[in-house]
Amino acid sequence: MEKTFTTFKTMPDLDQAKEMKRFLSKNNIRSFLNDNHSTEKCEFEIKVMASDYNSASQLVKESTEKMIEKVTSDYCLYSFSQKQLYDVLLNEDVWSDFDYLLAKKILNEKGLPTDSDSISRLREEKKKDTAKPESSQILHIMGGYILALMGGVAGIVIGFLMWNSQRQMPNGITVFSYSEVERRHGRIIFGLGILIFVIVLSIRLRQIPF
Repeated sequence: MEKTFTTFKTMPDLDQAKEMKRFLSKNNIRSFLNDNHSTEKCEFEIKVMASDYNSASQLVKESTEKMIEKVTSDYCLYSFSQKQLYDVLLNEDVWSDFDYLLAKKILNEKGLPTDSDSISRLREEKKKDTAKPESSQILHIMGGYILALMGGVAGIVIGFLMWNSQRQMPNGITVFSYSEVERRHGRIIFGLGILIFVIVLSIRLRQIPF
């Protein structure tokens, strides 16, 4: 049976996924919920019949557009900067359909492009930017390596925080605070700090007379 189904939406929140499934069922769209929960991430996949995919997409789009027409200017996205609004479009998988389309609408009202070519160019630019740490983070990373090599606990803490620190987006979704490159450095600093700390500790223990 699953071969006749295709992935329609992937959501990080179970309640959102259930609500989407209820909406589809209400509109006579056959679907089922697939739990892709793992140790690294939590995802809930909505699958629909391949033949119903276009109908489901149109239904969701029309429903979302109606909601957008009723949204007031005190909604959080209206306080977003131009860069933050584009970040919503670049991270479509993190945001809801509502936030994505609203961000697009706000940018269009400002006379800013949101066509697929413009978004593709921005996505490529972002990939280049995230491939190297910001200059302000370079000092942070270097400091972490130095402290780790000195065998101090501070290096271990810095590495752990760079690796695992998270922040909450306005829509409630939690994402990592550092880029993937910075998190990779964090993992190395953390491991290096642990190794040096153990070596230093073992040397000191040997020097203690029994």
